[in-house]
Parts: sequence; C-alpha cells; structure tokens
Amino acid sequence: MSTNSAHQTCNHPARDVTIVALGSAVVALVAVIAVMALDGGPLAALAGSGSAFAAAFSVGMGVLAHMKRTA
Repeated sequence: MSTNSAHQTCNHPARDVTIVALGSAVVALVAVIAVMALDGGPLAALAGSGSAFAAAFSVGMGVLAHMKRTA
C-alpha cells in the first residue's frame, strides 16, 4: 500500500449492507449444518461458519461495489 493512497469509505445504503449480511448469515448457517453433518466438532463448526461468513460478506460487498460502479 502506498503512502499516497486515499481511504475509501463505504457509501452503500444500509439496506444493501443488511441484505448482504443476512445472505452471509444464511451461508454461515449452511456451513455449520454441513460441518455437523460430517461429524465435525463445535470448534470446527465455528471456524467453518466464521470463514464462510467472512468470505460470503466480502464477495457480496465486492458484487455490490461492482453493481454500483456499472450502474
């Protein structure tokens, strides 16, 4: 990261961020169910759901930024 880079703030409406967060929560719940179905422990389920939530949220926000840029 260069010293001259500007920090971009999130200027998405709260409704869009909420939709992305709720979709990510659904993905995390599915990940918990999948880990538990494969006889994973509670720590593995927590790790899997956290990773799935973070991945889905970052992908969703990237899609949201791309849609805003192209609209």
